[in-house]
Amino acid sequence: MPETPESEEPRETMTIPKLAARVGKSRTLIHRLATNPAEGWPAPTFKPGSSRPEYPVDWFDAYWEERQARITQGRRTDLEPPAAE
Repeated sequence: MPETPESEEPRETMTIPKLAARVGKSRTLIHRLATNPAEGWPAPTFKPGSSRPEYPVDWFDAYWEERQARITQGRRTDLEPPAAE
């Protein structure tokens, strides 16, 4: 997983719906990933007067690239003819 940012310098952040649009997935998927401790997301930041969590874009891009690389497609076995006995 990408390292959680340690510095406090201003960085570009996005809300969950914007991150979802960025990768073409649903915001419910991104929210599920963000709230799952096993995924290792950093603590969200909040803009003054907002209750929407925001996450660093550069961290998310690295996380998403790594996550996509881990996903492999399975091979369907229901399309093959049954094995002869």
